[in-house]
Amino acid sequence: MLTACPKNEEPGDTTGGDEASDETDEGGDEKGDDGNTDAGFIPADDIPNANTCDPWLQDCPEGEKCAAYAVGNTWDATKCVEVMGDGVVGDECVYNGAVLGTDDCSKGHMCYYTNEEAVGICVAQCTGSPDNPVCDDGFNCSMSNSGSLLLCLYGCNPLIQDCEVDGSGCFYDGTLFNCDPAGDLMEGEVCGFINDCAAGNYCADAAALPACAGSSCCSGFCDLDDPSCTIPDTECVAFFEEASAPPGLENVGLCILPG
Repeated sequence: MLTACPKNEEPGDTTGGDEASDETDEGGDEKGDDGNTDAGFIPADDIPNANTCDPWLQDCPEGEKCAAYAVGNTWDATKCVEVMGDGVVGDECVYNGAVLGTDDCSKGHMCYYTNEEAVGICVAQCTGSPDNPVCDDGFNCSMSNSGSLLLCLYGCNPLIQDCEVDGSGCFYDGTLFNCDPAGDLMEGEVCGFINDCAAGNYCADAAALPACAGSSCCSGFCDLDDPSCTIPDTECVAFFEEASAPPGLENVGLCILPG
């Protein structure tokens, strides 16, 4: 199974995201500053030690909440910010960018799935602990960007791309498939974050592809039961190691070099 990159902010935003990894589970979700969530995941060694609060504990003073923000080029740290609204799961919200990290969602929530106008939907932050994360039924705890982002996101199937939020796609965060804001890069194009690629694609390590102009490029998901790949010399290879696929995802494959 390939490894996953950090998440990046949404389209139009250049300050957020996690970068992609080297194995079949490699991919990069984007999540960004301008209200967008297409920024990607970031390698742990590249993240500055700028955290000033714990999102699991929400240990900020009264009237503030622990939020992810961007020190570098994606959500890479956490800080206490003013609670500026009372939006809860599913409520429309406005995001003020990854540098500020503020929005009009309530404590324990973040404005996500934002569009070019920085308007999005409030999602809950995970509660519990890293070893025992908690989200309401129907949501997965997506822990990304070295723990800066702890979001309860909709689970999904990459083969049917069943995310219902506009502009989102089904991406792998290194543990689970979740609905994240989608980029617009197609197969063969260079990517750097889990969600840089368009829905239906994965940000895979260059070594897994016959030709890639960068360290990672987008590659298409495929169905092991009905394999079909468009990049020459690639084959539909099982995304998960044998007997390790989550229920219902046993037939998920990725178009990469065999072996």
